[in-house]
Amino acid sequence: MRNARLFIMLAVAVTLGGGWYVFSHRDTGNGSQTTEKTARPVVTHTVVPRAMPVRITAVGNVQSPSVVAVRPRVEGEIIKVHIVEGQEVNEGAPLFTLDFRSAEASRKQAEASLARDRAQLDRARRDLDRYTTLLKSGSATRQKVEQLTSDVGVYQAAIKADLAAIDNAKLALDYAFIKAPVAGRIGVIDGKLGALAKPGDAQPLVTITQLRPVTVAFAVPENHLGRIRAAMAAGPVEVAVTAGADPSSRSVGRLTFMDSAIDIATATITLKATFANDDTRLWPGQYVNVTLVLGTEADALSVPSEAVQTGQNGQYVFVVDAASKVRLVPVTVDREVDGQTVVKSGVSPGDKVVIEGQMRLAPGVEVVEKSRTAS
Repeated sequence: MRNARLFIMLAVAVTLGGGWYVFSHRDTGNGSQTTEKTARPVVTHTVVPRAMPVRITAVGNVQSPSVVAVRPRVEGEIIKVHIVEGQEVNEGAPLFTLDFRSAEASRKQAEASLARDRAQLDRARRDLDRYTTLLKSGSATRQKVEQLTSDVGVYQAAIKADLAAIDNAKLALDYAFIKAPVAGRIGVIDGKLGALAKPGDAQPLVTITQLRPVTVAFAVPENHLGRIRAAMAAGPVEVAVTAGADPSSRSVGRLTFMDSAIDIATATITLKATFANDDTRLWPGQYVNVTLVLGTEADALSVPSEAVQTGQNGQYVFVVDAASKVRLVPVTVDREVDGQTVVKSGVSPGDKVVIEGQMRLAPGVEVVEKSRTAS
């Protein structure tokens, strides 16, 4: 029994000793393996100054400089419609013809009244000349001369009224032929053949939308204001737009308007760019992606956009120090260009910022740099 007890104790001692040897041999003989298991693998990017274009992106809305609701200026029946829906017309092109017979009759009546009053004026002037001569010889009374003088004035005033009536009739006659006030595209035609058109109608006969040129309105953050003003003072500022549905369709115009005040609710300022739109690629009401080109910044500090994180206190990046530990660094972002974020403050040339693996990081965590996995 005593020998059996000694045998069991010896077996336990051997087992414990072997386990201690294996554990101590793994910790001391292969320390780098332990470090690799506790350190977080990350992919980093070294910050270096480089030339970066100064471009500001926004979402804009295409606007027509002129949308005209065509209404009649005189009352009349529509006797002819010269257009079809969707047609493009030039300025001055005929749109509708109203019944002009009443205006024509008014013009002829005014012209007849003018002829009558001119004949009466001629007769009154001849009578005045004759009675003025008779007055000098004592064969006529002064009262008669004064009466004829008054008649001449009355007929002169009547002639002026006739001329005004003729002008008014001609204007009404001209209004019966409704023409396009601007060049553009015809919308829905509500003025139908045979309908009675009135100046007080709420519904316009048709709406014309100007397509050449067009403007694009968009808003940018107020921190770009100084840079935009400087660029406008230096010369024309290029603006490029692309449609969301077709990024390959690119139109180029120039910045033509800056609002007089910043919107305090959104901290943005409204801008407008003008485009010739000769190919009518831009359509009023369309939303487009806007790129405002302001030049090139020679020594900009930029990081891949995936390096910039957003927290409760703003935007930040993780920077790896010489001891392979990360620290959280707040940054001030200026703009984003082609997947690169230009940083105004927070990082310095030579800093290593983490671009992959941020989800498992916290300040002070030790990391090990890995190569980026090909996607």
